[in-house]
Parts: sequence; C-alpha cells; structure tokens
Amino acid sequence: MLAKLIKYDIRSTWRDFAGVYLAILLGAVFFPILFVYVNNTVTNAVAGLAITGIVIATVVFTIIMLFKIFNTNVFSKEGYLTMTLPVSGTEIVASKLIVSTMWIVLTGLVATLGIFVFIFNIAPMADIIPALKKAFSMLGAREIFAIALILIAMVVSTVKEIAKLFLACSVAHLKLLGRFRILAGIVSFFVFSWLEIKLLQAVNFIAGLIPGVDEYVHQLRFQVDIQRPEDIMQLTGLFNQAMALWILYSLVLTVIFSIGVIWILNRKLDLD
Repeated sequence: MLAKLIKYDIRSTWRDFAGVYLAILLGAVFFPILFVYVNNTVTNAVAGLAITGIVIATVVFTIIMLFKIFNTNVFSKEGYLTMTLPVSGTEIVASKLIVSTMWIVLTGLVATLGIFVFIFNIAPMADIIPALKKAFSMLGAREIFAIALILIAMVVSTVKEIAKLFLACSVAHLKLLGRFRILAGIVSFFVFSWLEIKLLQAVNFIAGLIPGVDEYVHQLRFQVDIQRPEDIMQLTGLFNQAMALWILYSLVLTVIFSIGVIWILNRKLDLD
C-alpha cells in the first residue's frame, strides 16, 4: 500500500514541479542571450536579478508544494479519503517524506543543470572544460567522499526541516486549538526550532565532558597548522566525521518529528 501512496503523491504534484523545472531550464537558455548579444549594463543587471529571483522562487515554490503534499492530502477534504484507506499513519508519513525527498533531490539536480547550462552559454567552452578537468584532477578519494557527504547532509537536513514542518502542521490541526490553528502551527514550528537549538547546545555540553573531544573540536575548527599533505588529509578526515555525525543527527530528528506526526494522525486527528 505504501507504493500506491507514493504513486498517488507523485501523480498529484508532478505537473507543478515539471512546470518549474521547465521554467528553470528555459531561463538558463534565454537569459545568457542578454549577456552575450546585448551589451548593456542595466540589461545585464536585470538579467542577474531575474536569475536570482528564479532561484528564490524555486526554493519557495518547492517548500509550498511539499507543504501541500502533506496538508492538502491529509487535513483537507482529500484527507477523508486518505484516512479511510487501509493504511497506517506510518505509511502516510513515510510516503510524504519519500516523495518530498525525491522532489528535493530532483529540484537540486535541475537547478545544478540550469547553472551549468547558463555558464556554458556565457563562457567559451574552451575556457570551461580545462578548468573543470583541472578541478577534478585535484580531487582525491577523501575529497570526493567529503563532497558526497556534504550533498547527503544537505538533503537530509532539508528532509529534517520538512518533517518538522509536517509536525507543526499536525499540531495546528489538534482538536483543542480550534480557530487558533494557523497561529499555533507557526508558533510550534519556531518552538521546535528553538528546542532543536537547545538540544544541540546540550549535546555540545555533554560532548565537552568526554576526554579528547576538546582536541578534536580544536582541530575541526581549522586551527591545525596546515603545512603538509598529511595535515590536509587529517583535516579532511575530521570534516568527513563531522558530516557523518550531522547526517546521523538529522536522521534521528527526522524520525522523532515523524513519530510525533504519526502519533497525532493516529490519536488526535481533526480534519477540516
């Protein structure tokens, strides 16, 4: 049944995302024409602002659509149909998070492709390809692994925030809140963020009590005297460990937020 829920969530949102992706790619092709064929400072500035606006609009649109995936499909009239299906709250939340993760990754890939298309259209190919080859030649296994960890951490952190948004939305639909739902949802999101900060401070305090951690943090803050290749390798290794811990932390909080959503769906659900 989880597969059917995922399929339904994709079918209900793919047209909107496809339109945004098409706009990104068309913008990446169209705006470089202004840079290349129109020698006007004002025009170039407007084109740059337009590109920035497209990026910001894409991020905002993605957040809105991910919110729609959860709020509309669970707490609106569609929610009545969803909740009458022979599925558990766990499957519903899992479907929303899986589809949200998919759209987050695809949006990042399309945005990256758009940036490359834009660069290739405004800069000579003969200048770009050698620069890329030189950059890739400088990357070793540790550096490639570090880049992969950074990308994974970005995705997992975003999913954590989406899970937090889902929980705030669920809190807003608690029966006892009545007409204060919208305010309660907004406030609860910031309260969860504040609690997360306090959790990080507590973890940092507890970790400081462990022998050897202070030295590790000291090195991680780039206070190592980098003069030899082995120093760079050591720093990269420390960075990779920190990224792995952050990924684990984000996954744990994602699970905690999801459990909160599931509990509300199973016990305190109040559909509009």
